[in-house]
Parts: sequence; C-alpha cells; structure tokens
Amino acid sequence: MNNSEALTTLIVGGRTAKEYSQRELARRVGISNSSLNDIENGRVAKPDPEILKRIAEELDLSLQQLLKAAGYNEVMSWFSHDEFKNKSTKDLKNTIEECRLFKYDILDWDANKRKKALKIMQNLNEIKLGLRLIKEDAETDYTLDKALEDIDKEIQELKEIATKYDYSKLPKDI
Repeated sequence: MNNSEALTTLIVGGRTAKEYSQRELARRVGISNSSLNDIENGRVAKPDPEILKRIAEELDLSLQQLLKAAGYNEVMSWFSHDEFKNKSTKDLKNTIEECRLFKYDILDWDANKRKKALKIMQNLNEIKLGLRLIKEDAETDYTLDKALEDIDKEIQELKEIATKYDYSKLPKDI
C-alpha cells in the first residue's frame, strides 16, 4: 500500500466510522469538497499538515498516522519516542482531562492531610498543657489515663495521615 492508499484508507475509514459524507467532513474541517476528494484520491502529493491535523481531530484519528500516510517521514522522528504517538486527538484530550482531575484530587488529598496534621498538633499541645498541670500538681480534672487515651487517639489520626495516596487514581496513560 503506497502513501496515498494508506491516507485514503485512514480518512475514508474515519469518515465511515463517524458516518460523515465527504461533503460533511470537508465542511467540518473548513476545506472544499473537491479539496478533500483530491486528498482522498491521492491527487495531492502532500496535503497541508494543518488540514491533516483538522481531519485527525474531527475523525478522532492519530495525527502521526495521517502524517506518515501522507509522506511526512521527516516529521515522524519528532514522534519516535513519544508515548502518545498513536493516540487520537480525542484520546489525548481525555488523557489531559484525567490528569486535570487527578491533579485536583491529589491537591485535595494533600490539603486534607495538612488540615488533619494541624488539628493533631493542636490536640497534642492541649495534651502537653494538661500534662504540665498534672506535673505541677495544679488543680485539674485532667488525668494521666486521659492523657494516654488522648495520645492513642492522635496516634490513630497520624496513621491515617501516614497512608500513601491511592495511585490507582493516576490516569492509565501516564
């Protein structure tokens, strides 16, 4: 299969999957029907990469595959080590959205840990104050048993803080 046949196969296959006519796809990517017809039928040696990009985006195809099929071999070295090289624009947008959600999730998780840590510090300071009162034989209802109970509670809170983030929430493509 030569480059123009591969390009035709990709574009026509993508159009068919989306149930677009040639005229509909041309309208959506902002080119004339005759220009798209010429690209699909191999009458354009190397279609404009910007047009290929718009086609890839509209049909959820891999831009890399379209560029390769169109004969842009020199461009392919840009993608050779890219982990996203065969992803469609739709897949890349989904990955970006997953990363955005992950970012907010981990920031919330971290903020909650900091809030808990501050609360634990406040509670430990109150325990320390109670122990000082006991040590100084000051009049207080606070007892050593209560202090030990409070310390155990704070240790449990610290165990929750010490747990690692649930990395199964990390986007799969990262």
